[in-house]
Amino acid sequence: MHPVNFLAGDEKNPPTGEDQQILRSSIMELCESRFSTLAIKAGDRAPDFVLTDANGENVNSIDLVRKGPVIIVFLRGLWCWYSHTTLIALEAINETLNNFGVSLVAISPQLHFSPADMGRRQQVSFPVLRDVNSRVALEFQVAWRLPAPVKNKYRALGADLDKMNGADCDLLPMASFFVIDRQGTIVYSAVNADHIQLMSTEDLLIVLNNIPPPRKNRALE
Repeated sequence: MHPVNFLAGDEKNPPTGEDQQILRSSIMELCESRFSTLAIKAGDRAPDFVLTDANGENVNSIDLVRKGPVIIVFLRGLWCWYSHTTLIALEAINETLNNFGVSLVAISPQLHFSPADMGRRQQVSFPVLRDVNSRVALEFQVAWRLPAPVKNKYRALGADLDKMNGADCDLLPMASFFVIDRQGTIVYSAVNADHIQLMSTEDLLIVLNNIPPPRKNRALE
């Protein structure tokens, strides 16, 4: 078994015993902490940011919102099967989003990519932006710090965050997405501490059905 299979979502040969307990317990503890409730919400001003895309080009959030509503999705990294599956689901509706005049960007702390990760990134047509030190995720208050035993277990299973995200990196974003209107206000947000719960079709339809019309600024119920 390749050591990263479980972290990448391959449950045919998941780790057992202590490995599984540590990984599952970390998710449960994060959920029980209610840390996700601290994330910024509908009605809040979205933090501005400038991040680089796969080609090293800067992407400015201010420029994006001037063109129309923006969906921002925070992902753990392309090494994670759950994040990759989310990207593919979003790619399936990206053309529809564009027809709505909506821009879509994904944000991840991953800075360095394996050949397999590069291939996964090429499967989507929207930008996957590099968030150095999870700076933007921290501003959206969706970044959480992995306990040392969990980070060490990730490394043992093949996901070395220091190599992929930069030295001494122990932050990962919770699975989350935000819809931002042309005034830079968050009008819809969804933050899930359990990254194993994949974004459903219903979630995606909620986003589509709640895209704010131009020049209208309101928080959704």
